[in-house]
Amino acid sequence: MKKYTKLLAALLALALVVSFTGCGKENGKTGPITVTDMTGRTITLDHPAEKVVALSAADCDIVYAVGAFDTLIGRGEMCDYPEQVKDLPSVQSGYDTNTEEIVKLAPEVLIMSAMAQTQEQVEALEAAGVKVVVSDAQDIEGIYTSIELIGAVTGHSEDAAKVVADMKKAFDDLKAQVKGDGTETVYFEVSPLKWGLWSAGSGTFMNELAEMMGVKNIFADQQGWIQVSEEQVIERAPDYIVTITMSSGEGDDPVAEILGRPGWEHIPAVENNKILNAPNNELTRPSQRLIEGAQMFYDFIYGK
Repeated sequence: MKKYTKLLAALLALALVVSFTGCGKENGKTGPITVTDMTGRTITLDHPAEKVVALSAADCDIVYAVGAFDTLIGRGEMCDYPEQVKDLPSVQSGYDTNTEEIVKLAPEVLIMSAMAQTQEQVEALEAAGVKVVVSDAQDIEGIYTSIELIGAVTGHSEDAAKVVADMKKAFDDLKAQVKGDGTETVYFEVSPLKWGLWSAGSGTFMNELAEMMGVKNIFADQQGWIQVSEEQVIERAPDYIVTITMSSGEGDDPVAEILGRPGWEHIPAVENNKILNAPNNELTRPSQRLIEGAQMFYDFIYGK
């Protein structure tokens, strides 16, 4: 399946009510811990996890950020950050998840997103002795929850708290520099035209970034990750376009492709070549790397 489709599948999980509780183990300490994952399931571990498989790219990012990279013994095939994660065994994820591959790695904990696996797969993994923890952020607050959750599971609560604090400060620093008043608009393209246009509505971290940057998301009147039409984008005439579809090397550069679309030539973003291509997943993943994406977004609108 094409990279675009896999990326979109990860982005389109329905928003869930987020909660987190844990015993708050300090870094380096051992002993039983109990967490509530992002579907409300309570998971108890005899000790912080020392062998972890993370299926989503965002969760691999977070495991690295909280200082628990040495616990990773396997990854989903879309996990590519940091570079050394590619040295780990990869397993199929999403609806094609191979539970036998995961069980063979003998992890204590599997971290996955809510949409990625079926209930039958979860039950099979738990029957084999693998604790399943769901981390599934849809908005920025959810990202903080994911970081805290993964920090607790791996015994890195203090590191996780610092990552969250650093993110909040970085966002605050950017917001303090913003000059926009919401009169200019932005369109987020999370799936390219050839696969069917999808965008971000309200309740997503992309919509929150738009608000943070002082611009209005043209689809803020809709909820979640949504399929849209060319006609809707043309009618709403965004001042900026942010594409996260990237180029796989199999076709047109995403910016060039947008600039060349018939009927789009009078959209202000196209007329003024105000199109941002986020090439390295800075704006696609609900992880600490969203700070990089936010800075890129700010520079795109206001200049470096």
